[in-house]
Amino acid sequence: MSLDSIRLEGVTTHNLKSVDVSFPKGKLVVAAGVSGSGKSSLVIDTLFEHSKTLYLGALSSKSLDMGDGDYQFDRIAGTQPPVALRQRDGGYSNPRSTVGTLTGLDGLYRLLFGAGSRPVCPACLGPTGPDLFCDDCGCFAEPHSAKHFSPNRKEGKCLRCDGIGELVGFALDKIIPDRSKTLTEIWDGADPGTFAVPNVRKAFEAMAADIGLDLGVPFEKLSPEQTERVLHGSDTIYTLKIRKVTNDFRFEGILGFLERAYRNASSAARKNAFTNYLGREVCPGCKGGRLRPESLGATVAGHTFHDFQSDELSRSITRLRDGLSSGAVPAQVRELASAIVKQSANIEEVGLGHLQLRRPVITLSGGELQRLLLAQHLASDLTGVMYVLDEPTAGLHEADTGKILTSLRRLRDLGNTVIVIEHDESVIRAADWIVELGPGAGSRGGEIVFEGRFTDLLDSGDSPTASAMRTGGPSRTRADLADAAWLEVRGITRNNVVDQTARFPLGGLTCVSGVSGAGKSSLVAGLHASISRAIAQRPTGTTAANTGIRGAEVLDDVIYVEQRPIGRSSRSTLVTYIGISDHIRDAFAGSAEAVERGLGRGEFSPNVAGGRCESCKGLGLAEIEMTLFKSEFIVCPECEGRRFQEHVLDVRLGDKNIHDVLSMTVEDALGWFDAKSSPKVVQALGVLGEFGLGYLQLGCSTTTLSGGEAQRLNLAGELLKQRRSRTLFIFDEPTRGLHAADIRHLLALFERLISTGNTIVVIEHDVKVIAIADWVIDLGPGAGREGGRVVHSGTPEELADNAASVTGAFVRRLRDEPGAPMPEPDPAGHPRPSAAPDLGVIGELLPRAVTVVAGTARQSERNGPTPYGLVIGSLTVVSDELALIGFLVRSGSTSWNAIAETGRFCVNILGEDQHEVSDAFSQGRPDNRFDALAWTPSANGCPRLPGAVGTIDCSLKSTYRIGDHEFVLATVVSVDIRGGADRRPLLRTERGDSALDDYGWRRFAREAEAR
Repeated sequence: MSLDSIRLEGVTTHNLKSVDVSFPKGKLVVAAGVSGSGKSSLVIDTLFEHSKTLYLGALSSKSLDMGDGDYQFDRIAGTQPPVALRQRDGGYSNPRSTVGTLTGLDGLYRLLFGAGSRPVCPACLGPTGPDLFCDDCGCFAEPHSAKHFSPNRKEGKCLRCDGIGELVGFALDKIIPDRSKTLTEIWDGADPGTFAVPNVRKAFEAMAADIGLDLGVPFEKLSPEQTERVLHGSDTIYTLKIRKVTNDFRFEGILGFLERAYRNASSAARKNAFTNYLGREVCPGCKGGRLRPESLGATVAGHTFHDFQSDELSRSITRLRDGLSSGAVPAQVRELASAIVKQSANIEEVGLGHLQLRRPVITLSGGELQRLLLAQHLASDLTGVMYVLDEPTAGLHEADTGKILTSLRRLRDLGNTVIVIEHDESVIRAADWIVELGPGAGSRGGEIVFEGRFTDLLDSGDSPTASAMRTGGPSRTRADLADAAWLEVRGITRNNVVDQTARFPLGGLTCVSGVSGAGKSSLVAGLHASISRAIAQRPTGTTAANTGIRGAEVLDDVIYVEQRPIGRSSRSTLVTYIGISDHIRDAFAGSAEAVERGLGRGEFSPNVAGGRCESCKGLGLAEIEMTLFKSEFIVCPECEGRRFQEHVLDVRLGDKNIHDVLSMTVEDALGWFDAKSSPKVVQALGVLGEFGLGYLQLGCSTTTLSGGEAQRLNLAGELLKQRRSRTLFIFDEPTRGLHAADIRHLLALFERLISTGNTIVVIEHDVKVIAIADWVIDLGPGAGREGGRVVHSGTPEELADNAASVTGAFVRRLRDEPGAPMPEPDPAGHPRPSAAPDLGVIGELLPRAVTVVAGTARQSERNGPTPYGLVIGSLTVVSDELALIGFLVRSGSTSWNAIAETGRFCVNILGEDQHEVSDAFSQGRPDNRFDALAWTPSANGCPRLPGAVGTIDCSLKSTYRIGDHEFVLATVVSVDIRGGADRRPLLRTERGDSALDDYGWRRFAREAEAR
């Protein structure tokens, strides 16, 4: 076996059919295939889990018995230390965990402020002198440490909210959400265990009778004095008989009772009874900053600790970079500030610059969490590691895919093996090696249908992935909007979305698009809340004008199908999730044999004692507890995985027992169940078959489903609820986790819903789906503070021509070249052309022509682009076929460092009349070389010099250290030659063999190689 690869032989985990496969080490490998084909079974459940077992065992001086595990194989060799970056793992559900705590940036900022900020006066919060003395108040301030900026330490936390940042209390709007209800209705509808308890209600009724309060009066009709009595009670004592016991009671009011009972609750369960009535408000003491006033007043580079916590990471990076360049960051913490900038930049590079440090981790999507963990590893120096990632582009806009690819390549270039489970075409095209499983899903998959490079994949006739790429995108019949009714919601405000309007056609498919963090989920959540409120208020006579909604009168319901995991319990199965398990058990319990044996429905349930195997409690698996690690599971030796006792398995329905039926696939069960005797079962199985889930077993655990399978099962479950027409369905990224070949099942669901009079709104990133929608609402133009605005509301064709829309650029590309592959975005989010530009025209002159590399500094983009440029000593074509060019720059060059951060630049070929420009760039300061030049943006937004013979727009590929210089390798995006017949390039003056070699390279390159 070669030491350069990881070899797996005879893998039979789950649906894998004795798979033999190799993964080359030190490469970017993509595992592709339709949903359910076995990708996760091979890469995560087998390779990663086995590798983890090996390396955990190696950490102990004793031999660890890790059990048989859930994977099966003959041989695995050549594995490396594994790291899995999954979309959602246990361990990230702590509600107090934030982006700052997860990444460690919180701790770095505390150190920064502890050592780099000057304490303010504890009395007036004014500035202090070098001796920490306040001249105005005549008192000294306490020296700072990192503890003073921790909300969990007594030295730093706000005493009013105990460092939480908000106050929790009972909110009247939650206790009485509908003030039109009468007092009797309010008590009847109260949550169990709250103020509805008998003694409180009796005391209230006694007080009401005493003061003449009519219990049939709506709450909103009460006088101020009556409202006070209902909420805060009275001092009168009433003698009441409750359940044969006579006692004295005082009605303390709804709020009075809730506050006392919550305060005195002795258990978490008791406190949970009041959860629905609790509200939160920002702490007035710290304004949400969680720290005491003295800590909140301290600054570094003119900004407070709370500023860095509450602002987007990209904005914080700009502040620190500006502070470092201006000298505003104290010398003793400059190195620490640079480390914060570097780590934050890694997070920004994976498309998460819009996140705030204080944002709770539980609010992140699975894709955002995985990319956050990816950024953590980019900051490490680990080499020789096997990284496994599960769909890192999930939930990512096409414009951000280039950032992920750059990050994955960086991990690979550090000497690691990167294995990615992925459906995205751009990632598949960028892979060094592709392993595709299939050809189908479930029992029809589990085989290797392709191993090799992307160029060979396209010629593979057995590859569903290649077939999907060759046939283009999905198709559907668009709705005719000429006579469509419209729904309009105004004033949507949530998170970064402020006072926006959403307008879309009823009876059609609307896509809500935009870059990651643009505000799509916020807009849709606001849309859902507004329409839900309008439907709920309809009986009260509230007019549409008052709710800011037009057209909602034709809707009877609104359903929000969110992206969420299903079947968190190992006992959740396919039949329990879709609600047909009881029908199957009833069928068995009704058989003559079951009646004779006295067996009821419960005996045929693996979750109820009596019929299930008690050794494994009906799971079919036996648990092996590990002292230090999580438990392992093996097939139960008592029931051999059949989950039931023998006397239950002896009962047969037709020719099958309960285990046989639960082991059947959906397709097989459809042919076995009788439509007349089991109509509900047949109907449900038919829907699952329509959406490509016919290969799943009825008794399979929902925790074992792939992301794409779980998504389709979730959507099919909504259809099975048999809702009426006139419903607005909202789907959150329904194509996430779906192979291109599986999207047809999703569109079939949409068409069925639309054909029965429903309306669909989806949050979507897939450009091919956006292009066939009836209507598109695009948000942006950027993420976070730079987004939150509707930049387009119209048809996909109109979106393609909208220059303000990032999504529009990709739709336009798809429209203009429908057969061409989707271009790979560069790290800045601009689509790259699919074909390599022709460099033959300029290839021969490049080594001798004087050229200026020009770009803009990332940290100044918010205040307008600041151009940087430098003259390079030599430039040559490295590859005509791949359109790669290369050149040398001096390490530490201020101009090059500013340009390299953005990942894109423009190479300007100077004309022979531009000696002055060349001299200015060779001698002038980096930050003022463009002062006298009226430059214009090139095709990718970088400075084009006036009078240049030609420009080459480039995207940075990689850099390599050569002595005191860096060799830059760049991908050519476009070439523009405008020299004309009478224009010639400015050539460098020959300085003899000591300066240039035969290729125009300066001698320092060869000297560096010699060293």
